[in-house]
Amino acid sequence: MASSTPSSAPLDDESVTMGARIRSLRRERGLTLVQLARLSGMSQPFLSLAERGHARLSLASMARIARALEVPAGSLLARQPERRVSGAGIDVVAHLEPRDPEGERTVWQLAQLPGGLFGTEFWGRDAEFGEYAVHEEDEFLYVLDGVLEVGLPDGTVHPLSPGDTMALTAGTPHAWRSASPAGYRVVTVTAGARGH
Repeated sequence: MASSTPSSAPLDDESVTMGARIRSLRRERGLTLVQLARLSGMSQPFLSLAERGHARLSLASMARIARALEVPAGSLLARQPERRVSGAGIDVVAHLEPRDPEGERTVWQLAQLPGGLFGTEFWGRDAEFGEYAVHEEDEFLYVLDGVLEVGLPDGTVHPLSPGDTMALTAGTPHAWRSASPAGYRVVTVTAGARGH
């Protein structure tokens, strides 16, 4: 007989990684969960679940938390590189392990500069648009594999195939989804006012 008690296990490694990153950034800024909830407009119990890897954040929720923490939204998602050399105006990242996607989405950090440039490789297979994400950085997308559909609030959907690009100015609401169950792989670069 199946138990009706909810599982106390985290959802997956991606949720645990993101939750730990949110907790670390929150503590670096000297914020309590209640304060972060107020700044992000989200509930404290939900943020607690997210920090422990027991809740999956939509892209829109990530953008709200990132704005409250004053970091690019991609930095909440991105797995940190195994080896990095930074300084004197450069950032070199080496991923020593193969980059295998896990779950519905996986994000690897590619590079970052103190002035606000932040690059990621994003793999996902979410079949539905979630809430529209809005962030304070300009964003550039380059599709590597699959078909990524980018939806806008006016109902426009832009299908992007391998080799296609899209640029969005800061503050432009947008949502993503995969056009097939195989998913998509995209490189994103954000640049703007937020530091890392």
